[in-house]
Amino acid sequence: MAWDKETELRLRQVIKDSGVNLLKENLVQGTWGNTAVRLDEDHMLVTPTGLDYIALQPEDMPVVQISDPSIWSDGKKPTSERKIHAAIMMARPEINATIHSHPVYCSILASARIELPVMSDEMQRLVGGSARVGAYGLPGTKTLKKGTVEAMTGRNACFMANHGVFCAGKDMDEAFEIIRIMEKSSYDYIKEQTLKATGQSTYSDELLFDYFVSKYGK
Repeated sequence: MAWDKETELRLRQVIKDSGVNLLKENLVQGTWGNTAVRLDEDHMLVTPTGLDYIALQPEDMPVVQISDPSIWSDGKKPTSERKIHAAIMMARPEINATIHSHPVYCSILASARIELPVMSDEMQRLVGGSARVGAYGLPGTKTLKKGTVEAMTGRNACFMANHGVFCAGKDMDEAFEIIRIMEKSSYDYIKEQTLKATGQSTYSDELLFDYFVSKYGK
């Protein structure tokens, strides 16, 4: 191991806290979503598959090899999406933390397969431009991994078609900044487009729902 035990223990807690914070900020539902942090150039800690974020303990996080994510040790069985986390960290050595999740408004755009334009200076700074949509693929597949990696080229976030959002930062704090601005920007875009389409001046989720039903519910 190229890292010291103190660093590993600290990063295990970072992963634990990331799951709890996703729940607290309504950026994930249930046990969905997953996060990862880099231990060294070829190892990362990831969240296990299908476990409650509140009950999850730091020692539950498996160590996964970045160059071959089929190899893992310690903790519990790692998330099936570890291949995507590994591919991003392999391609981009400056990235040390990644988040895949399903916030409400990001998931709407991911399901609609809409590229999110730059909505603010903050989005430009954090994401690096528009948020593209990666090609659709079933969870854990090469197609999903390839589509996500391509959509992340030159960006710190992208949508996964019919799935959710993927964000990457130099550390977990930055990754959280990115997923927050992605959810806010997605909301702002949906609000803008809904008001434009309906001619109304005040947005609500009910307005969006009613418009959608009237246009596509027949």
